[in-house]
Amino acid sequence: MIEILKIIFIQLVVFVYQFTSLRIWGIDLSELSRRFRDYVINSTAIHVVQFVLVPATIVLFIGLANLLRKHRELNAKILAQLEAEMAVAVSEPATTMGMRWQEITQHIDSIREGEWKFAVIEANKIVDDVLKNSFAGETMGERLMNIDKTQLLTIDGLWEAHKVRNRLAHDTNYFLRHAEAVRTIRLYEETLKELGVL
Repeated sequence: MIEILKIIFIQLVVFVYQFTSLRIWGIDLSELSRRFRDYVINSTAIHVVQFVLVPATIVLFIGLANLLRKHRELNAKILAQLEAEMAVAVSEPATTMGMRWQEITQHIDSIREGEWKFAVIEANKIVDDVLKNSFAGETMGERLMNIDKTQLLTIDGLWEAHKVRNRLAHDTNYFLRHAEAVRTIRLYEETLKELGVL
């Protein structure tokens, strides 16, 4: 680096030397520039500059390398943190859905018909909440009418399950057999699995 600076300086002096081959008031400018060049090159000032610049350059390179290393480490930490946050964000809804679904299966395992009815109605609500994110319609019935088998393979089973829920909601005397409740819950579950939330 110092050698390059020397070469540049010498070239500059040579240029000035050639440019100043004039005589002004009897003074040879080329001789003056040559003496100045020799004085500067041989002066202690140049040696002091070399003595200071070499260590300073080394320190700057070390500092730059350290800064680049820390920058890479910081980027890696930020990336790892973002990936962790995304993993939590993705797993939280699945965990919440899993907990809600586990509660439904506990109700369906009960010996009381009222709990089976509750399980079917709650399963319908869960599926409807999921459908609202992807399909148009004011009610679940309207949403189901807007869905065909190319969009949801389990649509026929979902219709069947929704009809059971409607009987329960509109006919308080409807007797729900346990086998029918279990089948209805299974149909809802198949849809939720196809939609990727269970």
